[in-house]
Amino acid sequence: MMKLIPYLHFNGNCEAAINTYAEILGGTGTVTSRFGDTDTFPVTDEYKNRVMHGNVTFGNNVIFMSDCGPGRSVIHGDGTAMSLGLSDEARTKEIFDKLAEGGTVVMPLAKQFWGAIFGQLVDKYGIRWMLNCQ
Repeated sequence: MMKLIPYLHFNGNCEAAINTYAEILGGTGTVTSRFGDTDTFPVTDEYKNRVMHGNVTFGNNVIFMSDCGPGRSVIHGDGTAMSLGLSDEARTKEIFDKLAEGGTVVMPLAKQFWGAIFGQLVDKYGIRWMLNCQ
């Protein structure tokens, strides 16, 4: 068996993103470790409470998440997107609207030529999302 698990990185706001996505997607969010939990490499006080590893689980899905480590920063681009496949129009609109809060709608939800309702956005954390409802 093989399963692809997306791993998202953040600039110090990972825990907020975990909580936001867990609420929006109807799942659970867990912080499993923080940078201050280990002596493997020393971190400044600023980094001790940042998330080293966490996840959001919903349905049969999981998203791994982390703040970037000391001396690094994340630059979100448009080469990757989180794509959600849904079958309920009302739930699709609800998720889309919540993810769009504080973000930018790139393509509003609308009926598309392939028969689905589709939309794209960049959320307040800089993550690109595509929602497709058949």
